[in-house]
Amino acid sequence: MQRAAVHTISTRFSDLDTQRHATSRTYEDACLGDRYRVLEDAGYGWKRMIEESVRMTALASDIRFLAQQMENTVLSVRTDVRPGTDGKLLFHQEVLGADGKAAAEIRTLVQTEKNGAPTNLLASEESAESLVSSFESVLAFSGSCDRAATERDLFYCERNPFGEYNPSHYWRILEEGRWHFTADSGLSLEDLVALDTTLFYMGGKIRYHRPLVAGRKARVRTWIRNFEKIWGHMRQEITDSVTGEILAESLDNLLVVSVSKSRPKRTPERLISSAARVTEFPDSEEVG
Repeated sequence: MQRAAVHTISTRFSDLDTQRHATSRTYEDACLGDRYRVLEDAGYGWKRMIEESVRMTALASDIRFLAQQMENTVLSVRTDVRPGTDGKLLFHQEVLGADGKAAAEIRTLVQTEKNGAPTNLLASEESAESLVSSFESVLAFSGSCDRAATERDLFYCERNPFGEYNPSHYWRILEEGRWHFTADSGLSLEDLVALDTTLFYMGGKIRYHRPLVAGRKARVRTWIRNFEKIWGHMRQEITDSVTGEILAESLDNLLVVSVSKSRPKRTPERLISSAARVTEFPDSEEVG
């Protein structure tokens, strides 16, 4: 494993969301910058990558959020990388708060290619298979329930210098799907307040299959895989609205929290019944 230097970022007011803390995308975009910095240290800055048709594509992310962060906070990003064969790289990154404690952990498996063929930009230290196998698959939808669905435009102006979308753009679409899911289940903000309940997105697994296509719409389908005591396990798929192909999929972990007591609570029956139509395994306490 190769250790990269620790770098810092400062959060801004524009990083805050409706929950009044920095968004998950703030962490991912900071980590993305350090992943490119690792390649730059190996002699492949992004300008050279463009000139030589070298690309780094995300294949999978495993995410954990551990502490909320506010604006005007200096965060540190610590990056380790495990180079594999066939252009595979596994990044393990921690975003540290001002107190030095981890606020988020993001593991990202990427593929590096030149002219569409796998290429090793770092000297490989282990097999591609061992890196890939460290990321669990997200089980396919069983078809046993309805799914909340909505579409979102893919704007040309939100692409990166490679003419592609950063992983955080997938994250944005998935978050839109989670918001739509709540409305589709008939639960307003007032309903959740009456239940003294909120759902914290604590992380999950994202698997990237195909690139988002600018100018099209992405359809995101969202459903509950199952409830498990204080957890709601949510499944999502992003598909191309033209071809129907799955572009990305996720299994998200939502912690059920009492707002008044600021601590986890068992999932209210009202929440379970409101989501019954879009719950894949309503009687299961286990997650595949």
